[in-house]
Amino acid sequence: MRDGQYKPKNCTARQKVAILIPFRDREIHLGIFLNHMHAFLMKQHLEYGIYVVEQTKGLEFNRGFLFNVGYKEALKDSDYDCFVLHDVDLLPENDHNIYTCPVDQPKHLAVASEKWQYKLPYTSYFGGVSALTREQYEAVNGFSNEFFGWGGEDDDFHNRVAWAKMSVYRSISGVGRYSALEHKPGAANPKRNEIISKGKERMWKDGLNSLKYENYVEKNSSQLKARKLSKTQTTTALCFTMWIFSRKTTTTSTPALLTNQNI
Repeated sequence: MRDGQYKPKNCTARQKVAILIPFRDREIHLGIFLNHMHAFLMKQHLEYGIYVVEQTKGLEFNRGFLFNVGYKEALKDSDYDCFVLHDVDLLPENDHNIYTCPVDQPKHLAVASEKWQYKLPYTSYFGGVSALTREQYEAVNGFSNEFFGWGGEDDDFHNRVAWAKMSVYRSISGVGRYSALEHKPGAANPKRNEIISKGKERMWKDGLNSLKYENYVEKNSSQLKARKLSKTQTTTALCFTMWIFSRKTTTTSTPALLTNQNI
């Protein structure tokens, strides 16, 4: 294990997998998640890196935007083939739930979450944990960057998959089971239905090709941080833009627009 990344010693993994985690104010959940996931992923003999993309206070949480940032920054680190989009409060229960990407269609892994009584909340649900190849993620232009607050971005993302003439593969419910860590629900996005209704016309105007995080941060007076955590790491660390700081056990952190944790 090094820099939040792992590579099996005795075999060659078929895919290089980036696990992307949108994050804010969930330090306890993050520690539980990392301890669980590193052991889980190593059993599968995957070559992988875990990336935590953190949004600081100042704006409503924007999950889709953070996935787009994580996607871009992970590719600066390595030539990943597969991207697993993962909520920090979901823990896979079954070791047969394989974290790789089918080359022909996106995969929904969290088909039976404790949060929804181990059932899909609705038939087009594509949230919680999903996996796409690099080609698939770019074929839909990533997520919309317009969803501030809870809800809507997953439905819009599912629509993008359909508009790109792809279908979603779902894990078997007995395999795709996830425990859910308890937390207070975020504020709902009152404009989510309006944004979804205009999704098709926005698909190639709003997403990876319109992602400008430094301009975005400056315009909205907010700070966003993207960081990659190792199994033993606790908080912040190494910046990839203008600032370079490192930390292992201290409790102070240094503000930055974007940081990539690499300890």
